[in-house]
Amino acid sequence: IRGINMKARFFTDITCPWAWQSSRWFKKIEEELKIPTTWELFSLAIKNKSSNKSPEMREKHHKSLRVLRILQAVQNELSNDNVSNLYTAIGINFHVKKQPIDSNLENILLECGIDNKFLENMDNEDLDKMIENSTNQAVKLCGNDVGVPIIVLNDGKKEKAIFGPIISDVPNLEESLEMWEHFKYICFNENIHELKRERFIPLGL
Repeated sequence: IRGINMKARFFTDITCPWAWQSSRWFKKIEEELKIPTTWELFSLAIKNKSSNKSPEMREKHHKSLRVLRILQAVQNELSNDNVSNLYTAIGINFHVKKQPIDSNLENILLECGIDNKFLENMDNEDLDKMIENSTNQAVKLCGNDVGVPIIVLNDGKKEKAIFGPIISDVPNLEESLEMWEHFKYICFNENIHELKRERFIPLGL
């Protein structure tokens, strides 16, 4: 009931560990407060594209883009729940189990109840424009000097976007709900555009 008028859009890049941690926090909020949330794609590789990258970085970005194409194809053809579940499953494999981003995909799709035909989209460059459009849409809503996650909140009266939160550890439910209340206030208050400090707690992954 507390989130009855709120809707959200969560833009994320599957490879970003900080966005992954934030997504685990937001999943708690989504489920506890029954907030309709659309899970959207963002490509750090596309946003930060440059010819000056090292071969290793170009390879990393190439692998991540191939996985994002699967998610984009699923978004095009299936439901938002399928996108959310697939993002979660790939994220567990990559961020928690420390497996390569493009590994175990056949089994992951099977576990999510998604047809393995979607693996055929890994080399479908036609999907890149859709991923780029989604990335640009998030940047347009929030500004260019940002990364992921970008969260867009709509309370039925206004819609605002913000980059963050960037958290090291995923808080428990009680702390998650308390953080949500502060997050909402900051997101809707356009007078606040930046809060930042040095990272004192290492990434909890």
